[in-house]
Amino acid sequence: MEEATICNTGNSVGMSLDERFAIMRSIGLESSDEDDVRRLLDKKVAPVCYVWCDLSPSVHIAQGIMMVINVRKMVKAGCIVKILIADWFACIQNKFDGDLTKIRSIGFYMIEIWKAVGLELNGVEFIWLSDEINGHSDEYWALVMDISRNNTLRTMIRCCGIEDPYILNEDLIDSLDSYDPIDVTASTLFTPCVHCACILFQKADIWLLSMDHEEDLHDKLIRQYCKGMELENRPIILPHNKLPNLIEHPEFAKNGDPSWAIFMEDREVNLSDKLSKAFCPAKVVEGNPCMEYIKYIVFPWFGYFEVLREEEKGGSRTFQNMEELITDYESGALHAAEVKLALTEALSKILKPVHDHFAKNCEAKNLEEAMLKQKCRTMETSGLKELRKLPLQARPLEVFIL
Repeated sequence: MEEATICNTGNSVGMSLDERFAIMRSIGLESSDEDDVRRLLDKKVAPVCYVWCDLSPSVHIAQGIMMVINVRKMVKAGCIVKILIADWFACIQNKFDGDLTKIRSIGFYMIEIWKAVGLELNGVEFIWLSDEINGHSDEYWALVMDISRNNTLRTMIRCCGIEDPYILNEDLIDSLDSYDPIDVTASTLFTPCVHCACILFQKADIWLLSMDHEEDLHDKLIRQYCKGMELENRPIILPHNKLPNLIEHPEFAKNGDPSWAIFMEDREVNLSDKLSKAFCPAKVVEGNPCMEYIKYIVFPWFGYFEVLREEEKGGSRTFQNMEELITDYESGALHAAEVKLALTEALSKILKPVHDHFAKNCEAKNLEEAMLKQKCRTMETSGLKELRKLPLQARPLEVFIL
């Protein structure tokens, strides 16, 4: 397999409406907004597309690679792409101690990753959410309050994904006076309003939300608000594909187990270890996470998937599309172990430029070291919280000292 580069040919110049729509359609799942996307592309030569970026010192390959692939597609379709770095959102959620300086350093770290994988920085604009809100706070907070006034507490709870029978069940509403859900803060319930205001505030034509967001819930909230306020310029939210958990039974995995996904900092030894343990049922494609990684990462990046084998085992094979791969895998001509080895090799080649960049660039290396320290602090804090949930007699002495 040759040096990793994004499979990308042509540009929007001279492209038909059908071609531009096909590119945008390839970003994600079927959506009720597809007709709106086509009309938008027909109406505007250069629609404004925003990409929401949640910050994390451990960058999931979906944020590091899939997002770049999708951005390249939007640029190819003629869109003006703006990546919104949600530093302010992380701050109000008290992530990373609520320290905006630490949070911004994570944003710069992620930008370095995107640079290393080949994102053309002159084709996109980076926007810091904190700058946007601080510069237009009167407009933003008025929108937040208007959204909150037009939605109920029950709607907010559903958007937060909170399963609370006391609040969701109308028959129990009378008992609310004596009910205090201590694990749910008021700021958590306010988050959907704050988030939706961030989306509507930017006046975007299209939004590609974070890989972690529940687009359906937020999209419904935005639809309901725009319909009630008779707003015609509702942004289109593209429901993109997501990568599944690599672990067969994630509910039984240890808390904080990194084996559930591939991250941009994973070296070849990490990739080999994770993928050797990954769920990959023989002759089964549906629900197979290794196949999903190949479909949404390897094929868009290289344009093919290569499996190296000895002649006595059938010889090497280069698959030009997912259909060919599925045929061989479901027939048993291609084994799970062979898929895992080939996937490890492909991801290693994709991530190598990132590792080289952080090894050779002093500024990038300093950011990486800062992220490593941040991850250690996060793991310590998370582990301490879990330990403090144990009965007193089961806690190690260090918990009491801390």
